[in-house]
Amino acid sequence: MRDMDDQLLDERHAALMSSLKGIHERLDKLNGRTRQVEIDHAVLADRAKRSATVSWSSIGAVLVGGLYWLFSAMRK
Repeated sequence: MRDMDDQLLDERHAALMSSLKGIHERLDKLNGRTRQVEIDHAVLADRAKRSATVSWSSIGAVLVGGLYWLFSAMRK
């Protein structure tokens, strides 16, 4: 009787450990996907900041060029 109880406990333990291993593997996959989404989000956020900076610097360059042209035309 004692051997049957031990065998049943061993089988339950093996089944539980197998389930935990499956959960662990799924969590690793989910963490990998989450990490990739976070990286993609950071890259897109950085690109958005850069494009806004480039846009403002372009506008500034056009304004300075216009002012230079205006002052050059006024001096003639």
